[in-house]
Amino acid sequence: MVTTTDGVSMKIVHSMLVTGDTTTLVRFLPAAVMRTFNMHPRMRALQVRSEDFAAEIQPFVTLDTVAKDLLRVRQFDETEVNGNSFAEWEKYAEGECNLGFDRYSQLPFYLTVWVDEKAERARLLLFSDHFMSDGYSGMVVLNCILEQVALLAKQSDTKQPLEYPLRHSLYKMWLSKVTWAKPLVKLFIALFGGLVYREILKKFKPLLSARADQQDFAAPPKTNSTNASFAQGDPECMRKALARCKVENVTFAGALVSATVLAFYHAAKTQSTFKQTQLFEITADLDYNMRSRVPHPVEEAQVGMYVAIADLAWLATEGVDLQNTRFWALAHRAKLEIDERLRHTLTMAAPTFMMDRRLNAQLDPAFVKAVPILHSQTSDANISSVGRYPFKKEHSFVPEGQETAEEHKGRGLAVTSLHVYNSIPHLGPSAAIFVSSVDAFCYAMADKCESTAARALFAALVKITENCGSIDKNETLQEVLTRLEL
Repeated sequence: MVTTTDGVSMKIVHSMLVTGDTTTLVRFLPAAVMRTFNMHPRMRALQVRSEDFAAEIQPFVTLDTVAKDLLRVRQFDETEVNGNSFAEWEKYAEGECNLGFDRYSQLPFYLTVWVDEKAERARLLLFSDHFMSDGYSGMVVLNCILEQVALLAKQSDTKQPLEYPLRHSLYKMWLSKVTWAKPLVKLFIALFGGLVYREILKKFKPLLSARADQQDFAAPPKTNSTNASFAQGDPECMRKALARCKVENVTFAGALVSATVLAFYHAAKTQSTFKQTQLFEITADLDYNMRSRVPHPVEEAQVGMYVAIADLAWLATEGVDLQNTRFWALAHRAKLEIDERLRHTLTMAAPTFMMDRRLNAQLDPAFVKAVPILHSQTSDANISSVGRYPFKKEHSFVPEGQETAEEHKGRGLAVTSLHVYNSIPHLGPSAAIFVSSVDAFCYAMADKCESTAARALFAALVKITENCGSIDKNETLQEVLTRLEL
């Protein structure tokens, strides 16, 4: 959940591995980063001290600003590479995401680049504040940076590209078709929102125990640390999984819901509080990129927070019978439920109003006391199917017309993997799951859980998802667990 409380940031990292001509990459990175910030206005937003919920777009950044605040480059020597320091980006990303932004003085994006020049590889770690970014935004920004590096290397365009228009927020773009209803919904939430939210949270009992360091929700919000897990899948497994989804007429997001249910069941079985019943209940929701779902989509790839939440309430209210429910039937049900949610704007937008009225405002301590949220856990799982990297994977540094010249062979960069992750510093699920892909699935998980349960959850999620392509049409959820020895 995003708040406007300074220093308590839901921080996103997009970790991209590229291979190729890293010398040229490093040479042109400062100018490419400057151009990218100046193309996308929300990348230059600062929160206004004197006005709640207001941000101001700053003037164009300079190379000096980039060098001081927006770009960090670390060159690895042979000793560091052999000592595997280059591979320790996961711990670095976890630690960096646990540090909040100063929204009054720090722009909501910055880039760290680790370079292993001898192995011709570099890792780009783009950090951003969720109140101006989301899973898709980071891909837009990284692609823009690589495109600008390529243009500068080719010397084909030395002018600053035009700045994109500052578009409305999702809140305004999405709800423009139901403007008449907004005052009524806001009034309802003002009168009954606290009661509704209190009743929802009273019923919620987390499947996985929180770590001892997770503080209860308070006003103003306090920062909790988040643990990160990352894994890289196999290209053949991804091809088989996506082909199977097509055969079964489900989206990959639907299959990921099934995999998440099974992974949580596997991890929950080890908990002392777990009670074996016929129906397994899990409280979960799924993030959904709304850029193409607003009434009037824009032409450019927008940078900003344009994500809505599809509540998977039926998983908690009806439960899932693992013995008799087929894996692909559950995935298909998830697809239908999500599609239905997207057709009902006000229902899906209710959480946006709720956060605006009850949680992002100056919180009344009495409200927080009346709605105790232990360990700041509000659900079991949040699922983000970020999707396949949508931009070109290869960027040539060779000037046009010289592609066949021998001295230019191999000049360029190739994108090989992309992991997406964000921290859960205050209110949020026990675990947030992210799956993106380039040539294979890239897995990430943020969690508040005790370490043994978190490891079991993540390992099961990866194993089930990687094996989606081998799951038979009539195989039940329990049969999948048994076959995979989970």
